[in-house]
Amino acid sequence: MGFPGETEAELAELEAFLTAARLDVVGVFGYSDEDGTEAATLPGRLDPAEVEERVARVSALVENLVAERAEERIGERVEVLVEEVDGDDGAPVGRAAHQGPDVDGVTVLEGLDPAAVSVGDLVPAVVVAAQGVDLVASPVAR
Repeated sequence: MGFPGETEAELAELEAFLTAARLDVVGVFGYSDEDGTEAATLPGRLDPAEVEERVARVSALVENLVAERAEERIGERVEVLVEEVDGDDGAPVGRAAHQGPDVDGVTVLEGLDPAAVSVGDLVPAVVVAAQGVDLVASPVAR
């Protein structure tokens, strides 16, 4: 957000695209000059406060859209890569194919004995709930 010369209409177009695209994951960050790039020499710099406001605005939109997308996954079959066998609530935790490590939420496997799985296992499951960007899934037979 906040590329030199970025207009309010262009930002609105981006917001409309994000709403229509129904993406699972979106990274949002503000523009900053990088030495040696052409953009660092462009006119039309936005005030840093405006860049921050745009980042906050789009981040809030993305947070809502990604949470909605997670809700839409309820009932969907996923394969979960186990990354932790004893998560915060004692349940195994991993990620489905659309979830990147450390940034895109996790999938908690409910009703699965942590002793029954190991880190690195692929567990077929059905999404039964969403908690923001995180999913809760119940294992199913292959």
